Amino acid sequence: MLFNSLNYAIFLPVVYLLYWFIFNRNITVRNIFLLIVSYIFYAFWDWRFVSLIILSSFVDFFIGLGMKYNPDDQPRRRKMLLIMSLVFNFGILGFFKYYNFFMDSFIEAFSFLGKDFNFTTLKIILPVGVSFYTFQSLSYTIDVYNRKFEATNKVVNFLAFVCFFPQLVAGPIERATHMLPQFGEKKVFDYQTTRSGLLLIVFGLFKKILIADRIAIFTNGVYKDLNHASGISLVIATVFFAFQLYLDFSAYSDIAIGTARLFGFKLVLNFRRPYFSGSFSEFWSRWHISLSSWFRDYVYFPLGGSRKGYNRTIVNVMIVFLLSGLWHGASWNFVIWGAINGLFIIVLDRIFKLEKSTGFKRILGSILVVFCWTVSLIFFRAPNFHDALYVFQNIGFSGADAIYKYGLNSSELHFSFYLIIGMMLLELWTERKGDILLQRFYATHYILRWSVYLALVFSIIYLGSYGSFNDNSFIYFQF
Repeated sequence: MLFNSLNYAIFLPVVYLLYWFIFNRNITVRNIFLLIVSYIFYAFWDWRFVSLIILSSFVDFFIGLGMKYNPDDQPRRRKMLLIMSLVFNFGILGFFKYYNFFMDSFIEAFSFLGKDFNFTTLKIILPVGVSFYTFQSLSYTIDVYNRKFEATNKVVNFLAFVCFFPQLVAGPIERATHMLPQFGEKKVFDYQTTRSGLLLIVFGLFKKILIADRIAIFTNGVYKDLNHASGISLVIATVFFAFQLYLDFSAYSDIAIGTARLFGFKLVLNFRRPYFSGSFSEFWSRWHISLSSWFRDYVYFPLGGSRKGYNRTIVNVMIVFLLSGLWHGASWNFVIWGAINGLFIIVLDRIFKLEKSTGFKRILGSILVVFCWTVSLIFFRAPNFHDALYVFQNIGFSGADAIYKYGLNSSELHFSFYLIIGMMLLELWTERKGDILLQRFYATHYILRWSVYLALVFSIIYLGSYGSFNDNSFIYFQF
């Protein structure tokens, strides 16, 4: 079920009312209700894969119990249980997401050497959100193994933690240390929290439907007709995609966090204005924060982090970014994209000494970060390596008369630029002033506040993009 769908517009109010007025008196009953509605939410995509989430959840739940009740003098059993969890979760991820990718790569590698293999790929449907909920469940068993968290024996709470619908299909990737205890708390309705949650949802829909989906029409149109795209069309599509991805992911994070607040839950911050970062290292501490911290804690630090010398640090950084690229998609394009961003941190941060930059140097650093990131996204967006190379070879400033054939006329294209500029100015204000603007907004007269609320809602309805070029799904749903 998509956050920006009519189904969700009906689903959320119904679940909200039942939650607070019928099922919130008893914690266990409440969590059973959340578990059921989360499975219903996921089943709207494909009910068959609900069984996969249930199986994954039960496996890690019982592995956690096995570690909890295993004697301390038998560490090998605990390690075997952890290995079972790793094999099971990565096995699911590997089969559904990477089987065909590795088979195709294997065949191409041997064909290059003059040997032919007749392996057949499978018609595998990628379960939506599988990369997110497997990482979330896996982090639980790793933390239990490392004794950072005591395994729970409340199966309903754990199942609800893995499949909590606001963040089930695209994060944030929650840790049990932060999220699981919240399922044992008694929830009390709070007006301020509810109001902030609703505002986040509406503002997220504004960014998604009014801006991201609008510029996606142009971007998708160009990439569906790359062979005939002019140089300037490729420039605009590249810039547009950088802001489409930014606003699309920011919107999803807002809606997920806002929805969780409606039910009394706090999700971790997953997106913090990364385009105002002064260095590439800072950028990755602001972009998809829950995924970056997952790789940091469960891959980078176990490999030694930066504690084993500069050369080993370079290797560790590159391993993390190669894996991060592969996490985003089963394609060499994503691996290349990950490697490029790893090199940005290793090379450019070091050459320009961006990590500790301030003042004017920080502004120049931000410009460099956004420019390099935007260029790297060509590999992220292009369907394959050859299409990415085509973009690099043909991008330029020719063919200005052809930019209006990709779904946006002159006024719509200009409107899109104004929306992007306006949104980034608001982001800049928030970056510099923090929550002062929001606090002042809440302190204004209720007539002004409701005027803003209604303006946001009606602009989404009447100015929102529902173009045929765009399926309106969130970009990170594909991962």
